[in-house]
This record gives sequence, C-alpha cells and structure tokens, in this order.
Amino acid sequence: MTPLTAQAQLLACLAVLAAPLAARAESFRCDGGIVAVGDSKLDLLGKCGQPALREEVPAVVGLFGATGAARPMVVQERWTYNFGPRAFVQVVTLEVGVVKAIDRGGYGYDLGNPVAAPVRLPRARCAHSGSFSIGDSTFEVLARCGEPALREETVGQVAVEAPGPRGTSTVIGTTAVRVDLWTYDFGPQVNARRLEFEAGRLARIVTGGYGYSR
Repeated sequence: MTPLTAQAQLLACLAVLAAPLAARAESFRCDGGIVAVGDSKLDLLGKCGQPALREEVPAVVGLFGATGAARPMVVQERWTYNFGPRAFVQVVTLEVGVVKAIDRGGYGYDLGNPVAAPVRLPRARCAHSGSFSIGDSTFEVLARCGEPALREETVGQVAVEAPGPRGTSTVIGTTAVRVDLWTYDFGPQVNARRLEFEAGRLARIVTGGYGYSR
C-alpha cells in the first residue's frame, strides 16, 4: 500500500465520521405543536408551515392483480424544515398526504429569512356535516364547499368481476384506478374531512383531526 493510498483512505474515513448522520424520529416540535408519524399533511402545514425545500420521489406501491403484474407508482414528498443554526434540520417523508417518516439531520443554516410559521389555510365554504355524501360528483362538492385546502392523488384498486351463472359474479382480479384526495378544513373546533374520489365520484369520507383555518 502506498502512502498516498493510505492518506486517501484516512481522509475518506474522517469525512464519513464528520458528516452529520440522519437519525430516524417519531415526532418533532414546531411553533404550532408536535408533528408525529401518522399525522396528515394538513397537520404538518398547520403546525409547521411551508418547508424550506420540497422534493418529489417516485415510490412503488403494492401489486395489483396477479403476481408479476405491473407495480403502480405513487409520488412520495420529502419536506425539509430548516429552523436555523441552533436547531436540527427535520426531513419529513409524506405519502398520500400522511407523514410516513421523520429524519433528523444536522444543525440548520442561517438563510437570511425567518423560520416558517403556520400557514393560512382556506376554510371550507360548506357546513361540516351533511354537505356531501357517497356518490357525489367532484363538481357537486366543489359547488357546495369550494376549493379544498389540499388536493392530492394516488393509485387505488378495484375488483374486476366476471359474470357467472344465475346472475352471480366472480372476482377474477383487481385493476389500478386513480383516486383524488381532497381535504377540507372547517376550523379549529371541527374535525377536518378527507374525501376520496374514484372516477369522479365520492367513494369514501375520512374524518381527521381538528382543522387550522381561522
């Protein structure tokens, strides 16, 4: 081994040791409160505001249909929060509007701008109950409730059936469908709602935590 090679190896080892290592965490605190794995994107925005950096990362989700079928892709989002040189950077991974992972980096940077504050989220124009029901179209919901606080999309699956004898049917597989996710915020005293549309029709209503709009 030559001295030059040994020196290069030593420098490489020192660089690895000096580099800040990300640490996996279950939660972190912002001015607006604590965000944890499993929280919604609405919670993240309401408590922590806009991140310093947003990135999109393609991710593979489960198989649809028979083994070996094409794996549909979703887009994971990676939001980086910089709280200045006296606090750790927090990197949040979101998938389909839900916090999937939180990684703590090294100390942040003085970027010459204030740390992100909770954002002003739009409030739904409709009442929090009775304004939508399963089977409503996207247009009907927009007409009653206005633009949602958040819009996302993902890939879902529906059963493929073949007709059988005497009016019966048999499930022969599944197929991928686009699912539109709309989140409505009704304010801090009412639970938010996430509406899941398939083929332009409301298929599911998911109740979230309290909202953040003022």
